[in-house]
Amino acid sequence: MADRKEYLSEDKVARFLDRNLWLRLISLAKGHRATAFTAFAFLITSEILPVLQPRILKQMIDGPIAQKRIDGITPYMIAFVALVVLSGALEYFRAVASQKLGLSIIHELRVQIFARLQMFSMDFFHRTPVGRLMTRMGNDIDSLSSMFTEGLIELLGAMLMIAYAVGFMFWLDWKLALASLAVLPFMIATTSIFREKVRKNNSIIRAMLAELNSIMQESLAGIHIVRIFGKVAQQVRKFDEINSATRVEWFQNVRYYSVFFPVISGLTEISLVILYFAGAWFFFHGSVSIGTLVAFSWYTGLFFRPLRELSDKITALQSALAAAERVFTLYDTQAFLPAGTRSDFPEKPAIAFENVSFAYENGKTVLSEVSFGVQPGESIAIVGATGSGKSTTISLCNKFYLPDAGRITIGGVEITDFAEPVLRRNIGLISQDVYLFSESVAFNVALGPEFDMARVEEVCRYVNAHDFIARMPEGYQTRLKERGENLSAGQRQLLAFARALYHRPRILLLDEATSSVDTATEALVQEALDKIMRNMTTIVVAHRLSTIQKANKILVMHKGRIREEGTHQELLRHGGIYHKLYQLQNFDGAAEPSLEDLQAATRPGPA
Repeated sequence: MADRKEYLSEDKVARFLDRNLWLRLISLAKGHRATAFTAFAFLITSEILPVLQPRILKQMIDGPIAQKRIDGITPYMIAFVALVVLSGALEYFRAVASQKLGLSIIHELRVQIFARLQMFSMDFFHRTPVGRLMTRMGNDIDSLSSMFTEGLIELLGAMLMIAYAVGFMFWLDWKLALASLAVLPFMIATTSIFREKVRKNNSIIRAMLAELNSIMQESLAGIHIVRIFGKVAQQVRKFDEINSATRVEWFQNVRYYSVFFPVISGLTEISLVILYFAGAWFFFHGSVSIGTLVAFSWYTGLFFRPLRELSDKITALQSALAAAERVFTLYDTQAFLPAGTRSDFPEKPAIAFENVSFAYENGKTVLSEVSFGVQPGESIAIVGATGSGKSTTISLCNKFYLPDAGRITIGGVEITDFAEPVLRRNIGLISQDVYLFSESVAFNVALGPEFDMARVEEVCRYVNAHDFIARMPEGYQTRLKERGENLSAGQRQLLAFARALYHRPRILLLDEATSSVDTATEALVQEALDKIMRNMTTIVVAHRLSTIQKANKILVMHKGRIREEGTHQELLRHGGIYHKLYQLQNFDGAAEPSLEDLQAATRPGPA
């Protein structure tokens, strides 16, 4: 048997300086170069304008104010206001451009991943929890969106502001610049310690929140079981334990922030004290003007404000990078079945299984060397105990999975050679669990907003669904509730029959399609099934043996192998597994099976 691949089993730990990850993130903007360059241009210019404001103040203070010329202040004030207005306008355009860039990138990425998921094999969905997929398609991509629309731009803006401020400070006076930045090593050390502790704490909180959500989802989904078996108090206690632990970790996070910001604020104020002390010393010695000292006071604020925010931005960006790693892992997942290219499909298809073996998990064989054939227009039924491999046979025939050994052919052509759309057009599937959308009856039959109403009504009449549809408030335009809750099980099944026939398939597969039908509509379903089986190549997996007595051939499966085959009458005369199963369901005219009969029904009979 082929080894079974585990999908999304482990999340990689994203490193902040992962060059390949950053290059891949940047590559997402390739199709939006103009918007990206526009956003970057606005970022550079909008961050440099605030740094020019202290220069204007310095010149105003050292010029007209020092000379006591009130009329000379006006040009400086006009220039200052103009810079403020222009800076605000550039901030607006930068925000619009960055939001447009981020939303466009995320829109494309979400569609691309969703499209890939639609083409993944059933094996992928069999092994991957839906909750994990929803988290990656939802929360993780949203985190990525925040990074592009806000986080990355804000981080670059903060770094540019720091660089501009330091550059202008050293340009004005290198001695005052060194004095102002004397506390910088302490700030860097404090920020590094804080960021590492918050990162670890956030990882713990995310894990606890995931567990909390899991408990909520399981408890609410299985609320009837929880109530029936009196496990409410136990579930509440379990939820409270995780919730309390989460609260403790959140409080620890608050404590980190409560220590970090006062320390950073204190260091900022100490920096100002050092600046004013050094400035006063240099002023009295005639090497620094009052205007320069005021400008430095302003530059200190421009430097330390983004520095205080930088740690938060890097922490948020670290979370976004972890989300990006998970999203890219999903995007890179190779869960595709071989893509066939054959576009022609046999007019009257024959199906053949040739020594087919299959296992969902390593070492757990479901089918073992199964061989059978279905001739054009013939109907065969597959029966057997739960776990005997009946539904797996249907899934393989639908190319949801590929066999580990042997081959499956349609019209003499291997199923892997057919293009996916060709198979879907020509193979209809009716399963036990009928999924109906919250749309009109007609939409659910045609599975699309544009449909041939005459064809919809034709197939509904053919499968005996027209009468109950006609009695509905708006007939074929009646909107169904979620999963068709306003229909009976039998009515849902009849709609599934109509849906399968709407596109005129040449092969029809039925997987326990009549097992949950109510008594009131069983006769209608049986009549529809009889008509379908007379006119189409059909494979039926049946629980009720009464529904498949007219099949051309019946296969009896046990533990992944075909143990008996023949017509209904032949198998009854044979007296094997089928005969015992039939007795279990039909006591009239026969003695009720003994315990030995029940046990024998699950043991292999003669081949």
